[in-house]
Amino acid sequence: MSETVLTSILAIVTALLAGVNVFQFIFFRATKKKYEAEAKVAETQAEQGKIDLQQDQYDYVNKQLTRIQNEYYDLADKYRKSMTEHLQEIDNKCNEIATLKSKIAYLKGLRCYRSECAQRIRENPNPTEEAI
Repeated sequence: MSETVLTSILAIVTALLAGVNVFQFIFFRATKKKYEAEAKVAETQAEQGKIDLQQDQYDYVNKQLTRIQNEYYDLADKYRKSMTEHLQEIDNKCNEIATLKSKIAYLKGLRCYRSECAQRIRENPNPTEEAI
């Protein structure tokens, strides 16, 4: 009987120790999975942080580009206005020069250098204009 009791006790102790080993194995495996999951979460957070940083950089560059484009459009508008004014002034001066040239040509055509000529200009034909 003592052998059977001893065998029973030995079987119970062996089963208990064997169960503890199985639980330890399951515990270590669960702990490993937990650490792997935490590592994946950390990697995902790092990747998300990287994406957020890139988005911030994109927003900054886009903001700077918009500012520079607006400055460019303002300067281009000022340039166009200035150019239009200068071209208008040049056009006015060219018209004035053309008018003066035509007056000179007209007056040269009427001028007669012989003192006894009847067509010789004695007075300005257009009294509203200055004599040359």
